[in-house]
Amino acid sequence: MAQVDQRVTGTEFDHTSFAVRDMAYWVRRLRRDLGATPIAGEVLPEFRYLLFHVGDERAGARLELMDARGDGFLTRFLARHGDAPHHLTFIVSDLAATVERARRQGLAVVNDDLGHPPWREAFLAPDAIHGVVVQLAQTTRRFPGDAELLASRDRDASRYPSNRGAADPCWWTSVWDEAPLRTATLGPTVLHSVDLGASASLFGDLLGGSVRRDGDDELRISWGRRSLVVRAGSPPGVAHVEAEGGPPAGLAIGRVLIGADR
Repeated sequence: MAQVDQRVTGTEFDHTSFAVRDMAYWVRRLRRDLGATPIAGEVLPEFRYLLFHVGDERAGARLELMDARGDGFLTRFLARHGDAPHHLTFIVSDLAATVERARRQGLAVVNDDLGHPPWREAFLAPDAIHGVVVQLAQTTRRFPGDAELLASRDRDASRYPSNRGAADPCWWTSVWDEAPLRTATLGPTVLHSVDLGASASLFGDLLGGSVRRDGDDELRISWGRRSLVVRAGSPPGVAHVEAEGGPPAGLAIGRVLIGADR
């Protein structure tokens, strides 16, 4: 049977990813304190990951946890930064064209792999403006909608986006044993930028977000139901993840608070 191409049209802001040193601890915390629903995870030679939906079928956003496996890029990242945001992921409809436009804009594209249809990817290296890796991806597969994910614990990994060389898509299933204490709804990721004009060019012009200026020092950029808040601030990087319904004091991964603002 021929594979059905389920690529997106346009661009989607898919998730914010955090690197952590104690995956077992943080998987339980997100499940218990935010009511996070696991979507999918895999094990790769240098890292493993687990992707969550935090919210209900009407609202929310996705958050990913990664930890290191052996010596590699994530081991080095954690040694330098500790638990911290690692990247923002955007799903695009034509990765090759997006990469070409990014290079024409003078952006540093690294580690591009366009030859694996279940998950083609490329990365914009962190710069002095935004201070975070931006992952660009294209896939012939899609995750189920939020309502379907929330209605069942069954996960058919053969239908989902999958990294080249990935294994063990069920490594994380014990997370279901953790009972949620509350259910939060994840909102926008807040990113500090030292050049809002460059931010509008990256997330609006290159990545197709709808840009709305909110005062002199903030942009609100949306892709359908998901959005990114870009604020003038230093140091650059992910500063906060908005959420409602979580712990009253929020939940901090490293220096980044999920929920209540500092």
